[in-house]
Amino acid sequence: MKGSFRKVKGSLECFSASSTDLSKSLSCVESIRSQKARIKRSLRKRKRGDMIKMIRKGYLHYAIYIGSDKIVDLVADNGGDVSSRNLYETVGDSECAIDNYLDEERSPYRKRRVVQRALLSIADQHIYSLRTYNCEHFATWCRYGYKCWHQPCEVAAMFGAISESSLSSS
Repeated sequence: MKGSFRKVKGSLECFSASSTDLSKSLSCVESIRSQKARIKRSLRKRKRGDMIKMIRKGYLHYAIYIGSDKIVDLVADNGGDVSSRNLYETVGDSECAIDNYLDEERSPYRKRRVVQRALLSIADQHIYSLRTYNCEHFATWCRYGYKCWHQPCEVAAMFGAISESSLSSS
């Protein structure tokens, strides 16, 4: 069987096969459709300016939803690139949710202003730092004007729950 796996604009992986193996290509299309349907269900109430949380292996990734199935996010690539990307390709097979977790503590900007802050940041130079300027800092700055990173606590709690459950099952 001839063919190869390849990355398709983000996190979605496809099997690119020869014309004699069309069924593999069709299963890839079905897989992408089911991923898109799952993401649509998870984010069905999304609005422009919402923070989108993606649960990746070992960390969380945050982005700002700007409408038309697009997000703006900060990634560590090249020291800190901010770009507009397709929501479905960026989420890929990650679990995702709307996570405006500071709304009760801080007043968010109006959605138009959040989107404007995110889009204007694309042209700026950014220096990525896990501790002082990561995707969550970027997203909270866009939405609230305040850089916040609660991920260490959330990840620690997640690992604490894992270790407690493994201790009780032994």
